[in-house]
Amino acid sequence: MKKDDKKINTYIFKYRMGYIFLMALVFFIIPIIPTWLYYKFTGITPNIPLGEDEMDLAIVTFFIVLFGWSALHELIHGIAYQVNGAKRENITYGVALEKGIFYCKCGEFVDKKNIIVSLLSPFVIIGVITLIIGWLINSMLLICLSIFNISGAAGDLVMFGFFIKQDKDLRFKELGDSTTFCLKTKDDLSKKKFLSVKLDKVVTDDKEIEEEKSKKITITKGSWIFLIFVLIVSLIDILLYIFL
Repeated sequence: MKKDDKKINTYIFKYRMGYIFLMALVFFIIPIIPTWLYYKFTGITPNIPLGEDEMDLAIVTFFIVLFGWSALHELIHGIAYQVNGAKRENITYGVALEKGIFYCKCGEFVDKKNIIVSLLSPFVIIGVITLIIGWLINSMLLICLSIFNISGAAGDLVMFGFFIKQDKDLRFKELGDSTTFCLKTKDDLSKKKFLSVKLDKVVTDDKEIEEEKSKKITITKGSWIFLIFVLIVSLIDILLYIFL
């Protein structure tokens, strides 16, 4: 039987989050090495103008900015989906800090090119490019944000490795909080093993992958609790810096 004549199989996969968190550590270390080499061989002194008294406030400020940087990462995913053909109303965003994730969810089936471009866009734009800019203008803030973004793109990068090996006919759709996804392909993936994902089930009825329309932005209860805690700690730190 020719491949074109094969039936389309539908699968639900789940990310192996333990593996992805391990790769996040690896991708955190990788950009630190060229950064160290850049400063070592150029002789430039890293621009860290803060004194010890300001360091606590700087750390709090950095993580607040990092939160916005992470949100920008997901926004770039969403824009890339839309530029490559996805409908705006099917793109939703969310944060589940208790799981350690921000996410952009594409609730419609897209092709291989779309998902690959979406996966790589934040890594390239606010990871690699901004890291190089950070070196050139000697901005440790931009360098650190870029390194954290590259680490946060670990899931995107391992999934790029997964998708690049799949047939060009595949169709992809995200489910739930985007740690689960659905694939339609003529390839038989039921017996294959992957490091980054595990097969959850072979779908026999498309009703199994239907979902109610999601809110445009979803913030879990755990995320609200965490954000309120960070806000209180930040305000206390700012007040102590001002009055002490």
